[in-house]
Amino acid sequence: MNAAQFLIDTSALARFVRADSEQYGWDQAAAAGLIATCPIIELEFFYSARSAADRARGIEDMRLIFGWVPVDDRAYDRAWQVQEALTKQGKHRSAGAVDLVVAATAELQGLTLLHRDHDFACIAAVTGQALQWYGPESGK
Repeated sequence: MNAAQFLIDTSALARFVRADSEQYGWDQAAAAGLIATCPIIELEFFYSARSAADRARGIEDMRLIFGWVPVDDRAYDRAWQVQEALTKQGKHRSAGAVDLVVAATAELQGLTLLHRDHDFACIAAVTGQALQWYGPESGK
């Protein structure tokens, strides 16, 4: 059974690993198993690895810190539906494919999406899903 309550997006993950997680209490949430990641987030995050060794260390650390949830076919179906709804509103360019799949994964897994990306507010306006901003609002 997965105890996770949050799915961390790459936007929040980048801040988490910069050692400001203690400032906001997210280090304790991660230690308690309340934060998960998923394959598409890991793919996006490790795009910025500086070397194979850096990537391997990062993967090992990530497995120790976070829970893990799968991305299944339902997430792609849901992302497609949400993109269609956003297109009807003329807002489809507000959220890219990765963000749509990440949001769909969080929604389908019943997890609150932990993020620092305003695109998710556009998605949540369609889905009604729970979001949690990581850290202070922009400019604060």
